[in-house]
This record gives sequence, structure tokens and C-alpha cells, in this order.
Amino acid sequence: MIITNLTLTYPGKRTPTLKHLTWQIKPGEWLGITGSNGSGKTSLLYCLAGLIPKHIPAKITGETLINQSTGIVFQNPDFSLFNLTVKEEVAFGATTNVDQALKSVGIWRYKNTDPQTLSYGEKQKVCLAGVLARNPDIIFLDEPTAMLDYKSSLDLYELLAKLNRLGKTIVTVEHDTSLLLRFTQKALILDKGKVAAFGQTAKVWDRQRVVIIPDHYIFTADSKSNRNVDILREFVKEQGITHFYDVIDDPAGTWKF
Repeated sequence: MIITNLTLTYPGKRTPTLKHLTWQIKPGEWLGITGSNGSGKTSLLYCLAGLIPKHIPAKITGETLINQSTGIVFQNPDFSLFNLTVKEEVAFGATTNVDQALKSVGIWRYKNTDPQTLSYGEKQKVCLAGVLARNPDIIFLDEPTAMLDYKSSLDLYELLAKLNRLGKTIVTVEHDTSLLLRFTQKALILDKGKVAAFGQTAKVWDRQRVVIIPDHYIFTADSKSNRNVDILREFVKEQGITHFYDVIDDPAGTWKF
């Protein structure tokens, strides 16, 4: 997957949503994409998955080179579920063994159940099984843990890790940076449509001071730059925020002002 100088502008907008993005990952790698609200994460994912501009109009310049088959799991599974049973849902468009797809994500026992009666996490697994039944080389997921509790989020990521070990390329848009740090090999941080940081996840986190502020606002600053930390303090003060989390210096702790 090679992205070169990618710029995306929606109709009626003068300012591009994505601006001159350049990066690449190898087949079989797991990329985590994160950033503040409105940074362009979902737009990038939809572009990579081919939904933009095929189904969602936008002007794109630059080059997106993906020579493998893809599948996508959307943030809200209810947008994707429309069949009467889980097995029928997964079988829709399937090219491989449906039963195996159901078993691989742990929902075989629900095969005859109406998917709308399942929990949110179980619905996510139904959607993932539907993607696996099409046997894509690359799996895209948009904020898969947005409505899950921590245990369900961890279970989902353990499942994705298993698929990654089996050779699937995984690309997740995720606000929970602790999951990205734990599971992904590569990380991409977006800021106002631009690449703020990209590379091996551990090195990105080592180079950047990554701070999660309430409402999933993510601020990155060079950890060696006192000036950038001062800028962060001013931002927090302006927003009236009294607590925020530093996942590098103290993953379980809180800084207070």
C-alpha cells in the first residue's frame, strides 16, 4: 500500500480535507491511524477502501497504489446489517466458507439469531465475519471500539491480532492510542489533514508526546521541546480543561494544572 502526495477535497469545500499525504506499509503489516476529531481519519480510510470517490464524491489528486483486495468494517454495524439471521448476513457476497468465518470470530452459536438482537460488540463481529467471508487481503476498520467497553475492545483487538498473524493486512482508525501502541506495527497521526507523525508505532510514540484530552482530542509535541509543552499548557488553559492524560510519561496517570 503506497500513498503518494494524496490530497482530497470534498465538493463545495475550498480547503482540502487531506493534504499531500505520503506514506506506505508492507503486506501483512498493521497500521493504526489516529488524530483529533476532524483530522481526516475516516476520509482517509474511505479513500483507501475505494468508497471515495466511487460512492462518495470528492476530488482526489496524488496516487493511491493498492494491489490487493480489501474489505471494510464501519463504525456503526447497524448500517451494514439487513438480513434476518447472522449466517445469512455473513453469507451475503461470500466467496469462502461462511461457517469458518463465523467460527473464526467466535459467533458460530449465533448463526440462526437475528443480528439486530445482538450486543454492539457481537454485531461488530458479525460485520467482521462478513468481511472475512469475502477473503480480502486488507481489512479496514473505522473506530471499531467507539461504542465498546474496554474488555470488548481488547477482545476485538486480540481477534484482529490473530488475523494479522495469519497474514492479513489491518488498517484501523482508532481513538484509543493505548490499543494502537499495544497491537499495531505502524502508526499514522493526522493533524488537520496532514501527516503529523508516521513510522513504527513504538518509535512514533517515543518521538512524540502524545496526549489524550477529553473528547478524544490528541495533541502531539516533540517530547524534547519545552516550547511545545508550553503551547500545550496554553491550549489546555484556553479550553478550560484541568486534567489530561500523558500516555508516554504515565499511561495510567493524570497531569493536573
